[in-house]
Amino acid sequence: MGHPVRPTGARSASRTGIAMKSRHRSPSRVLVTIPALAALLFSAVSSALLAAEPPRVATETATVAEIVDVVELDGTANSLHTAALSVEIAGLVDEVMVETGDRVTAGTPLFALNSDLERLAVAGLEAERRQAVASRREAVRRLDEARSVGAGRNIPETEVQARASAVDEAEARLAAVSADLERGQARLERHRLVAPFDGVVTERLAERGEWVVPGVALVHLVDRDALRLDFPVPQRYYPLVGDQATLHYRLDGTRMDWQEGRIATVVPVTDPTSRMFLVRGESTDSNPVLPGMAIEGRLRLPTGREGLTVTRDAVQRYPDGRTTVWVI
Repeated sequence: MGHPVRPTGARSASRTGIAMKSRHRSPSRVLVTIPALAALLFSAVSSALLAAEPPRVATETATVAEIVDVVELDGTANSLHTAALSVEIAGLVDEVMVETGDRVTAGTPLFALNSDLERLAVAGLEAERRQAVASRREAVRRLDEARSVGAGRNIPETEVQARASAVDEAEARLAAVSADLERGQARLERHRLVAPFDGVVTERLAERGEWVVPGVALVHLVDRDALRLDFPVPQRYYPLVGDQATLHYRLDGTRMDWQEGRIATVVPVTDPTSRMFLVRGESTDSNPVLPGMAIEGRLRLPTGREGLTVTRDAVQRYPDGRTTVWVI
């Protein structure tokens, strides 16, 4: 609160009067300004409402159609051909021919082990085989010569039989050496690791100079082209998955258009833990799906029943779970 002012003269009194007058006029300004502002806001809102376009209402006739269950699914894109490749025999890595990310075709060499000893062994077996071939050729020549002069007249019968036995021994020796040679060549071939199918090298796990053994993966190979779309589906829908069921999919977390898929396999076994069975689909269009990607699926299952149907836009859903449709 202000203190009382005692006038000391005409000049002081005039100043005090002016101050008191200004204090009495301020509230009147506030009272006048508030109604004016309210009127201005009301006028602006009214103009906006009048200028706004009235809401459009569309009607549609409900029709009788087959009832279809639409099941939203979460799945994974998996490759049919995925392998962790290993060597067949132990050895020292002598050459690495691929890197992570390389695309290879079936039969492409991936790794080579040191095979110096095996090559020498194969060379020795090849020499033994040539010797066995020559021995057999000589044994056959001697037998033909004995038979040509006449057994029992110019040459004893026992000599002819001995030469025939020599031919048999030469043939057996040739067969044994040939088998050893094939075995050695097979071992030599096993010093190389080749791609069993077309694919992409997703990981290389060995380097030159390392000692590797069978059963330890050297490289991971994945076929990007042979993809399958795997969706676990609740078991209650199993009776509805028939020839009329359709499947659509898209990448998870995107707004891409739904792509049409084809149901390739329905595995008739339910997981006892999750109570799910597997629906495996195939892609019918070119798409950017890669092995391991998460995908969304939409499975449409005809129920065999008919009922009134309306468009999805006509259905109003509320947070409490209510669903309503306006009927005219």
